[in-house]
Amino acid sequence: MNCHELSGGQRVANESTECMTRRRFLHAAVVGLAGAALPARRLSAQDADVTSGTGKDPRSRVRQIAAVRYAPSGRFMKDHCFVRRNNRWHLFAPLGKVGTSWEDPGSEETAEHMVSDDLLHWEHLGTAVDASRREGYFDKMMGGIAPHVLEHDGKSWMFYAGWTFPSKRSSTTPFNHTGYRQSIGLAISRDLDRWEKPEQWAKDGLGVTGTDCCVVRDETHNRWLMYTWAGQTLVYQSPDLLHWSQAGTALKSAEGAGESPFVMKHPRSGKWIIFLNDGYSVSDDPLKFPRFRPYQFKTGWHSIAGVKASGQWGDGTNALADDDGAGFAHEVLEFSGQWYLSGVVGRDGRFKLKFTPIEWTPDALNLTHD
Repeated sequence: MNCHELSGGQRVANESTECMTRRRFLHAAVVGLAGAALPARRLSAQDADVTSGTGKDPRSRVRQIAAVRYAPSGRFMKDHCFVRRNNRWHLFAPLGKVGTSWEDPGSEETAEHMVSDDLLHWEHLGTAVDASRREGYFDKMMGGIAPHVLEHDGKSWMFYAGWTFPSKRSSTTPFNHTGYRQSIGLAISRDLDRWEKPEQWAKDGLGVTGTDCCVVRDETHNRWLMYTWAGQTLVYQSPDLLHWSQAGTALKSAEGAGESPFVMKHPRSGKWIIFLNDGYSVSDDPLKFPRFRPYQFKTGWHSIAGVKASGQWGDGTNALADDDGAGFAHEVLEFSGQWYLSGVVGRDGRFKLKFTPIEWTPDALNLTHD
């Protein structure tokens, strides 16, 4: 695999020598395009639930990172992505108030920006990209933004899932998704702090169907590939990260098992590997993957034994991603010689970020054991 090298030799999985991560962008065509600046709101220092310590034993540090359970105080986290720049990790993710879900006003409507030097201690800097809140725009309201960021051509490109629908739920009215619109949107930054949505794509997005996007570089065919979830895993291709056309269906899978695709080159075999919530698939062809295989370890989410689901997502009765598993909404990253599979664990409305140490087998992966 050709992973792009960043500061200190740390890597985020990608085929190209450009930066990419779960979650992209500019070309001469958009230089000078108008876009409203989106300044980050500076918040107080992080208050994560982490295991502290600075042990010199590398395995001790891996165990400390594996013990992290992070979300800013009073918030839960969902589909996330990472960028490594100047020896600092940048995390972008939707957050929501504990006890709510994306169906509630104010929940999962923004891409929030968090940073860490060591994956242990996190600081929440504020909002990177917000819903447009503009009538007629595909991202007016948002719900489950699921950002994915890569660095290319001296800029950071954020692809995100934009949504709009008549109304979210309230204490007196149910969630109304009648006639909802959805597409993949784009925001651009030079410093990972201030982001702009290029006006040409601000209203309708990039014309890509689905959510939970992942973008990778296919050097062999001189193209970019975008994977999205729309009941099955779709794949789009682009010469410039701006103009996209559907290239096919990368993987057919059912329900939530196929959500949150993350694609990279396998470090040992050089084949393409796609990570999903409940399994993975390996292929020589990035446009077509065989049926996914379950992970050889606990992952994904499930109903809660002995608890009657309310159907009101966010109240903690509807889903559980086991704390001793790898969770769901995965990204893959490497830090100080150790690879990790990130995910979120906990109950619905209370999900937190977790890092699971992994090791690569000749054509798959497994948990790292001391």
